[in-house]
Amino acid sequence: MTCLTHLHVTLAAATAAMLWAICAMILFWVARNTRFAGKPAFLLTLSAMLWWLFTVAADLASPGEACKVAWSLAAWPGITLLPIAWSFFVFDYTMNSSRQRQPIRLLLYVALPILVALIAATNSQTQLLYGPDTRLVTEGKNTFVIFDHGPLFYAVAAGLYIFVSTALGLLTYALIRARKIIRPFLAVLIFITAAPLTANLAYIFNGFTVFGYDPTPFMFAVTLIALSWLLLNNTMMDTVAQGRSLLFYATHDPVIILDADGRFAGANPAAKMLFGETLPRHGDTLDHLDKIGTTLQSFLNSGILANAEPIRLNQRIFDLRALPIESPMQSKSPLLGWSVSLVDITERERSAEALREALATAEAANRAKSHFLANVSHEIRTPLNGILGMASVLSETALDREQHDYLRIIEDSGQVLLTTIGDVLDLSKIEAGRMALETRPFALRDAIEGARSLFSARAEEKHLQLSASIHEDLPQMIVGDGHRFRQVLHNLVSNAIKFTQSGSVTITAEPTAEGSELLVRVSDTGAGVPIGARQAIFLPFQQADAGDTRKFGGTGLGLSISRQLCHLMGGSLELADKAGKGETFEIRLPLVPGPDVDTGPLQSTTDVATLSDAPAMEVLVVDDNKTNRLILEKFLCHTSCEVHSACSGTEALDMVRASAFDVVLMDIQMPGMDGVEATQKIRAMEQATRRLPCFIVAVTANAMPEQLEQYLAAGMDEVLAKPVSKPQLLSLLQQVPRKAA
Repeated sequence: MTCLTHLHVTLAAATAAMLWAICAMILFWVARNTRFAGKPAFLLTLSAMLWWLFTVAADLASPGEACKVAWSLAAWPGITLLPIAWSFFVFDYTMNSSRQRQPIRLLLYVALPILVALIAATNSQTQLLYGPDTRLVTEGKNTFVIFDHGPLFYAVAAGLYIFVSTALGLLTYALIRARKIIRPFLAVLIFITAAPLTANLAYIFNGFTVFGYDPTPFMFAVTLIALSWLLLNNTMMDTVAQGRSLLFYATHDPVIILDADGRFAGANPAAKMLFGETLPRHGDTLDHLDKIGTTLQSFLNSGILANAEPIRLNQRIFDLRALPIESPMQSKSPLLGWSVSLVDITERERSAEALREALATAEAANRAKSHFLANVSHEIRTPLNGILGMASVLSETALDREQHDYLRIIEDSGQVLLTTIGDVLDLSKIEAGRMALETRPFALRDAIEGARSLFSARAEEKHLQLSASIHEDLPQMIVGDGHRFRQVLHNLVSNAIKFTQSGSVTITAEPTAEGSELLVRVSDTGAGVPIGARQAIFLPFQQADAGDTRKFGGTGLGLSISRQLCHLMGGSLELADKAGKGETFEIRLPLVPGPDVDTGPLQSTTDVATLSDAPAMEVLVVDDNKTNRLILEKFLCHTSCEVHSACSGTEALDMVRASAFDVVLMDIQMPGMDGVEATQKIRAMEQATRRLPCFIVAVTANAMPEQLEQYLAAGMDEVLAKPVSKPQLLSLLQQVPRKAA
């Protein structure tokens, strides 16, 4: 008893006592709050550690040799039990082994510590652990015992080293076989196992001490505390914890945890609320659960969820999902269990249904709009073809000045109507994402000069000065869509002249400071755009002032289409900051130089004088409308073409079968056999008779994008949208290859 009453508190003893208190708290916490493979062996390891630390603290606080030796001998049961329990913990943790009781393990837990305790108790008579040369020494402030190790000391130590080495081997094997996610944790376990062993070897062979004492218990205590912290934060081997991490508490959806045998292991509150009293008890099967029991049983047998249909329970809709809770170890039982979740998709299904209805409505509305635009285009273009066509024919007859003025009004009015139709169709193409752009070199100067020339007459009528300035650093040719660039530029110049009553309109083109963009400005000295309408003018069917529609005409589509075309070309169209009278619109496009060759200015489709007569060829005009046939015949009457006519698709097929034509100008919408069907039959006949194919041109008022694709897919070579102008027709015939004999 004197060894318990004559204790002196020292720094070394206080340190050991503090470690003991920490390990005791950890033991209590682990026993009550955690679950993991090998937990019993881990608790036994901590218990042995507590006994060893208690004897160490008492030893360090004892002043005399007899008490220090007595406490050292008392520590041996804990010293013996600790590596044995630790080895079995490592085995259980890494192998995910069964927790059933094993007689051999229990014998080792009890028999070896008792045997060593008996040897320690009789050491004063046998001196098998500590010999007669054991003595007390003092170095500085530390008083400690230098032990004379007896023969059984090394025998017992060797046996304990075997257990520790076995644990290291198991950990190394587990590290090699484990998944990458757990390898860092296993590496820490290896370090924790090897550190006390290394400290003990350093004490035995090199005399390394802490406070003059064997450093092994201190090292074991510190590493066990570190391991306990890791275990408290590591749930990779805990089935229920894994299930929780897989949506157990993170969702309001019902979640059920099954063990590896498919039996009930737990459920979250949402599942308990959904199933109520029908929820099985721990360890029972789920066969009786309404609508999901059979599905889960089939899944457990096959590993495949056979029923992919949503499950309806309590007026809710659920999607059944199962996630495996895998063991990170490559052991005999790699599967810890399953996390089965019922994902509530009620709102999603209702939203999807509403979305499907809205989509169907939108598609129906889009089809109705496309059908409406196609009908409007056809119904306007057909009579407009007669108006503009006959006006063109009439312009080539002898007319006095007054008649020429009347005729120009008819043509101008028809062109305004045609432009309106074109704007509506362009907007439809852009909205449908069917606007196709070309990427090829075009002459920038020709495009800008062509715009100036085209609108110069209109500017002169209003006594406006129209000028163009092109920076000398700009290349002759740039790569892009020349046609769409001209469309945007023409729209801006036309608007500038329309809304300017006096002064000038200026076109300037230059590279930006970085040299990567083309900057084209169209400036005027008009009244300008009101502050509140500077962005609204780019919206469809919007103008700066509602009165502009009555005063100047137009649909309000031009600027909207122009801006969207610039965006499609990789640039922008903006209204520059106001700096004085008038307005300036800025076009910015990627500046990609093309090959430095001069292709010459593009011919205007309205300049008949620049077009030569069509080459001699056999031409068949097919149209059920007499006026349309007459117009095309009159366009070609003064050329070298020999023109024939047919009033239906059937008649055209008979004529082509009887005689080879170079060109067939085919109307689309005809009673009986329409133009598409007639074309397909002509192509089939040509292929059957191995005749060279004729050049078939669709001449139609049905000019929607999807319709044009249909014509080309049917075997037609080109499309001319009504109203057809004489320059357009002659220009096309100039490019027709002679395919027929």
